[in-house]
Amino acid sequence: MFGPVSDLVPSTPIFEVYPLGLSTIAEYLERSNYHVRTINLAYLMLRSDRFDVEATIRTLNPMIFGIDLHWMPHCHGVIEVARICKTEHPDIPVIIGGISASYYHDQLLEYECVDFVLRGDSTEEPFKQLMDILSAEGNTYRAELLAYVPNLSWRDASGAHRINELSWVPTDFNGPALDFAYNMKSVLRYRDLFGSIPFKDWLRYPMGATITCRGCTHDCVTCGGSATTFKKHFGRGRIAFRDPELLARELANQHKYLPGPIFVLNDFLQAGSDYAHTFLNALGKENIKTPVGFEFFGPPKPEIYELLQANLDDWTAEISVETHDDAIRSLFGKKHYTMDDIEASIKEALAHGATRFDLYFMMGIPGQDARSALETVNYCKGLYERLGNDPRLLTFISPMAPFLDPGSKVFDDPEEYGYSLRAHTLEEHRQLMLQPSWKQILNYESALFSRDELVETTYEAGLLMNRIKRDAGAIDPAVAATTEIRIEQARDAMRRVEEIDRMEEPVRSTALMDYSDEFIKLSESTVCEKSELEWDVNFFRPSNMLACARLWAREEFGNLVSGGNRQATSDIHRQFDETMRTRGAFADTATIGEDSSHEKERPS
Repeated sequence: MFGPVSDLVPSTPIFEVYPLGLSTIAEYLERSNYHVRTINLAYLMLRSDRFDVEATIRTLNPMIFGIDLHWMPHCHGVIEVARICKTEHPDIPVIIGGISASYYHDQLLEYECVDFVLRGDSTEEPFKQLMDILSAEGNTYRAELLAYVPNLSWRDASGAHRINELSWVPTDFNGPALDFAYNMKSVLRYRDLFGSIPFKDWLRYPMGATITCRGCTHDCVTCGGSATTFKKHFGRGRIAFRDPELLARELANQHKYLPGPIFVLNDFLQAGSDYAHTFLNALGKENIKTPVGFEFFGPPKPEIYELLQANLDDWTAEISVETHDDAIRSLFGKKHYTMDDIEASIKEALAHGATRFDLYFMMGIPGQDARSALETVNYCKGLYERLGNDPRLLTFISPMAPFLDPGSKVFDDPEEYGYSLRAHTLEEHRQLMLQPSWKQILNYESALFSRDELVETTYEAGLLMNRIKRDAGAIDPAVAATTEIRIEQARDAMRRVEEIDRMEEPVRSTALMDYSDEFIKLSESTVCEKSELEWDVNFFRPSNMLACARLWAREEFGNLVSGGNRQATSDIHRQFDETMRTRGAFADTATIGEDSSHEKERPS
């Protein structure tokens, strides 16, 4: 029973959504004449009980299998999928990448089913260099050449771990393409619509996303993507931004093909005022009609809301403030604003035409206890009242689960922040994933907020927040009633899980299996209805269908002429003029350490 770990993201509790990095790596390799296919095994398993993972992998014959370990909930599955790949194809290498893989790269090589690990947040070019070596026929110097692939961890012929320098850390984010058309081209080439679906409900609610940068200027202490974590573990001393006009063009390209909303991830305000003005004014020229959502790491200034209002017909804002308590938020690493600042910013956003403003809170953070978490919920009631119960405000609260991020400041030094860890190694986390309830899966315990208290407070806070939003008119009363019933059922189910877990085997395993369907059902939309995350969108747009039809016709003809060898590359990225690149133009607002980017020389 995974519990409410995914209530505030589009995916189910198994986090079947794959990271954007898989698409950027794939498109980058396509530019170098490699063919890349993405298969979302998790989605296919959710879609049909009859889907056979082993049989599917058995039919494949690639040069290399790449598997992501970006988010830690995948820590168990990544090894099991790698083992299947090796069982079915013992001679095909397996490579793992992602943020979590970078942290645990040495431990991943302890598993015989893993041949390579690529470290860091920008592995497109290192992956290409590795492919060039692996694809060279009769290469008798492979081991020698592998030593020159940046960011690569691998085993040599003796079984010793070789850790190459983490030297490929680009200072801008303009090289990779974030082009949804690439995914569509790949689907057409492989005749596989479902394999590349991002998450379970995407066909019903086709949303897009783009990302502003790699790295972060902020230092939230529980985050595995904080400035300190990036610098300490992933070699990034300076945040890498995407050119603002390229970013705007990519949003317009998604708008061309997708009828749903588009999220802009990673606060673009980190790049400074000039970047923000250039980006938003460029968006205004693209005439985007679908909703665009922006993630902010603090309250924007009124001028930003003025620019959003001037350049977009439909836009939303979201901020994760974690707690209503300014002192506790400061301990968390967010000292740069107060709740008074947030309230003023929400008023400005709504006054400037925001169609919604999402405010996120978290339970289990440093300095917080159960009483404080419930006070946060009570604060939200007063906030709605002060804003005249404006239904465009949506407040959410959820536990920090299932894992405290490896590599975060708290994970690296838990005692300093009042925590004890229940898992340190990759294998210890894998074993936690086999536990029957989300309370037992948690890899941490706070001295101020025990796991028992966290579970009970999660359900209590969910009930109270649900009622507050119902009374404020932010959610439909019928939806609120359904959510309340589900929360109570989930609370009862948690108690049942714990009762069963105390039974002796084999009765325990049989009883857990008997209730497994119910436990899984109560792990989706637990403390809030997932539809609360969705915006009202008109999904019927003839221009989208026409654009998709044109792309289909062009790609079908190209695949016919080339015998299926047409490269699925990004048109937008090919058209990006080199003179528009702004390398280092906004670095003065973003530097968090010395630049560590350089390419290591390799023999010809």
